[in-house]
Amino acid sequence: MSFDRGRLLDHIEQMEEAAENAIAFVSNSEKIDVIRDIKTQMAVSMALVILGESVAKVLRLNPHIGDDHPEIPWMKIKAMRNLVAHDYFELEFEVVWKTVREDLPQLLAQLRALRHIHAQGE
Repeated sequence: MSFDRGRLLDHIEQMEEAAENAIAFVSNSEKIDVIRDIKTQMAVSMALVILGESVAKVLRLNPHIGDDHPEIPWMKIKAMRNLVAHDYFELEFEVVWKTVREDLPQLLAQLRALRHIHAQGE
């Protein structure tokens, strides 16, 4: 199956940017401060929605990328997007905090490696 490599790289970069933004929004904050700050919660939530939307675009463009790169939790990212977008008022922000502080830095490294692989033409 062929796909537009440039568009794929653009969507991967969008994923990186969204993850970087979410991390930056909480970088100088303690968990309790974020839990009390609605602006930061909204900013982080929007970054997670953008991340999930970018995943959906990547998967539409290249449906096999999930099988080719199982180290990236594609479906979990989409599930988090759905939770934030559709069940916002039931969202436990402690889960979001853990995701942003613990999972997104690892995801960023994986996305950078993935972008490098696809930029090289694999």
